[in-house]
Amino acid sequence: MPLDGAAGADDTGAAMTSLIPGRTHASHETRQVWRWTLAAFAYWLVFMSVLEPGNLVDAVGHGARPNLLQEATRLIGAGVLGAALTPLLLALAHRFPVRGARRLRNAAVQGLCTLCLAPGLIVLSCLLAAWMLFGQAWPSLENIRDALLANTLLVVFCLAGFQAAIQVWRPTPAAPQATAWLSRITIKARGRMEVLDVAQVDWIETQGNYQALHVGDQVHLIRKTSADLAAELDPSRFVRVHRQTIVAADRVSGIEPLPNGDAIVRLTTGEDLRLSRRHRKALIASL
Repeated sequence: MPLDGAAGADDTGAAMTSLIPGRTHASHETRQVWRWTLAAFAYWLVFMSVLEPGNLVDAVGHGARPNLLQEATRLIGAGVLGAALTPLLLALAHRFPVRGARRLRNAAVQGLCTLCLAPGLIVLSCLLAAWMLFGQAWPSLENIRDALLANTLLVVFCLAGFQAAIQVWRPTPAAPQATAWLSRITIKARGRMEVLDVAQVDWIETQGNYQALHVGDQVHLIRKTSADLAAELDPSRFVRVHRQTIVAADRVSGIEPLPNGDAIVRLTTGEDLRLSRRHRKALIASL
C-alpha cells in the first residue's frame, strides 16, 4: 500500500470485470485415464479367461466340483484389480517413457516396478479371495506361497504387456505451450465498458474485495483476489512486493532499505510503496 496515503478509486467507478479465459481443466487427461482403465479391465478379463479352462480342468482332476458363480466372481475381481493399477501404470509411463535419450534407464525402472507390483497384486488377490469367496479372515501362508510360485511370472508378463501397450498407443505428450498471460482487462465503470491494457498498469493494491489498478493518476477497481490476479500476470513484468501490493517491474526506480529488514520501493510515477523482507529477493532478482 502507498506510504503517502494515496486515495483509492471511487467505489462507483468499478464493478465486475471480464478477464481472459481461465486455466483449462485436465478433463482430457481424465477421459484418457478412464479409457485406459476400461481397457485394462477388459485386458485382464481376457487374460484370466484364457487361463480359467486350465484351472477348471485342474480342479476337476483333484475331485473338486466347479462353481461357475465363484469362477465368474474370480474373473471380475481380477479385472477390477488389474484396472485399479491403471493410473499408476500411466504415471510410470509419463514419468519414465521408453522413448528418448534415457529409454534404457526408464525401461529398467519400469521393469523393476513390474517385478515389485506383481507379487503385491497376487497377495492382494489372495486376501480378497479369502474374504469374498471362502469366508476366511486371512489366507494361509501356504496358499499365498503357492499362488506366488504359480502366478508371479504370468502376472509379470501380463503387466509388462499392458505397459508396452501404453507406451505404443498412448499419445506422446505435446510440448508445453507458452502461458498466455493476461494482457487486457475489460472493466465496467459507470455504465460503460472500458478495455485496459495491462502494460499501462503501474502497480496494484488490494482494497477489500477489490484490486485497485493504478494507471498514472487514475485507479480502476476489479473484483478479484490478489492471488488469482497475480496468477494471471506475467511474472517477468509484475512482481509482488507486499501481500497487498504488486508492482510493474519496469516502473521501479529505486529501493531504499529500512532498519527492520523491509524497504521502500520508489516508482517512476512518484509513489513510495512498502517492500516486505520476504519479497525483497524476488524483486531484486526481477530487476
